[in-house]
Amino acid sequence: MWASLANYLGIYDPLVYAQLGPERRNLGSRAAYSLLDVGDHPSAEQVSMFEDICYKLRMTNGSYKLTFRNRFQDVNAALLDVLDERFARDGELLVEDRAVSNALTSVEWARDLFARHPRARMTASDLVLYLMEITLPDGLRFVAEPGGAVLQCIAPPWVLSVYHREAYRKPLHLLMSAYYRRRVAKLGVTQGWGQSDASRVGRVRNLSLVHPEARQLAQEDARFKVVAQSVFDRAPQAVDVVRTMNILNLKYFSRDQLLAGVTAVHASMKSGGVWVVGRTLEEDRRNHASILTREDSGWSLQTRVGDGSEIEDLALGWRAADGR
Repeated sequence: MWASLANYLGIYDPLVYAQLGPERRNLGSRAAYSLLDVGDHPSAEQVSMFEDICYKLRMTNGSYKLTFRNRFQDVNAALLDVLDERFARDGELLVEDRAVSNALTSVEWARDLFARHPRARMTASDLVLYLMEITLPDGLRFVAEPGGAVLQCIAPPWVLSVYHREAYRKPLHLLMSAYYRRRVAKLGVTQGWGQSDASRVGRVRNLSLVHPEARQLAQEDARFKVVAQSVFDRAPQAVDVVRTMNILNLKYFSRDQLLAGVTAVHASMKSGGVWVVGRTLEEDRRNHASILTREDSGWSLQTRVGDGSEIEDLALGWRAADGR
């Protein structure tokens, strides 16, 4: 009963959400993003709830916060072997993990990395690290990205998608979503909104998109931190290692955009540094990645996991002189 109600109305009560089985991962925007607020010391069920909601959480740029435990186990093993060959275990190592979703896979990599290279430091980054829940005086709630794009409306007993349109096979949902989209427009919510802007129309609280284990590791270990950063940004300090999994792919970007990503990674790294780029196939969850070495004018191939990255040829053909 709960599953059918959840698929139709949505779920905003954590106790009701906890009663759902594995199918709750497929609720997508029908699960209230307010349930992401699990606090600093969550229970095992709350952590599971956080992971399940992230699994289908779609951002306005089309990317998902989808990830799962042990996702990059084979990639990490191959990468650590390469690092052992190229860097002394007792030396300093600056590492960036980019476009990390909720940073769960960063924590898993950091634990293995710190065990082998105890003087390593890792920065995990993603473009969006939190959402804003805006509660209006009448109790209506909207969940928005930091820039002001509203993803979801929570109007009990309904939970509705606002930015991404509801399915055409659900005409009532389409009508209600359109109504709340107009409500959003009347609020004056525009791109570029910040927390101070949102607080003018209602009560605001932040909903962290960083996995509780990543937040805990950042608090306990100074070698690990999570920051807001685009995959196209240049690192403030040249680093030794960069990982960009499931982001610099043809699914998301054009060839010119991918070349800009290759340029940004090259400009962020020390000569002789190591870059791993690739993707996880949704069909079988197999990883295909290329581990590249930064040369002064471009890249050379070190090794592959699976069939290698789909942009491997593009990266190997890139030249620093003109970024093409």
